Amino acid sequence: MFSFLLMAHSGWRYLALLALVIAVVKFVMGWLGNGGWSKVDRQIGLITVIVMDIQLLVGLILWGVAAGMGLVGADITRTMEHPVWMLIAIVVMHVGWARVKKAADGDKARAAAIAFIVTGLLVALGVARVTGVM
Repeated sequence: MFSFLLMAHSGWRYLALLALVIAVVKFVMGWLGNGGWSKVDRQIGLITVIVMDIQLLVGLILWGVAAGMGLVGADITRTMEHPVWMLIAIVVMHVGWARVKKAADGDKARAAAIAFIVTGLLVALGVARVTGVM
């Protein structure tokens, strides 16, 4: 089960990254181009939130299975720091998405762009820490 979850988490990250990049590009273009907020924008944001939530859920299940197998604890970065950064990133994304829903139509793209850029930076930081880049 551990290897399946690890492969699922490792593979799904590409979908999560792709969704996040598409959302950021679309929202930045809408923000800088003074474009309105459309149904497509809402769908892109919602799909990104769902894909990121699935990635977090698989990661947390993987973390629990690894803990049950005694595979966590030796490396504090992999054990605690990565899940904490990812939780913070998801919370920022959800708070930002809630603010987007409440914002006026002219401010939605800006709010979404900022929220998803910050989320992407937090995810990048969490991944950089677990891979040893930082």
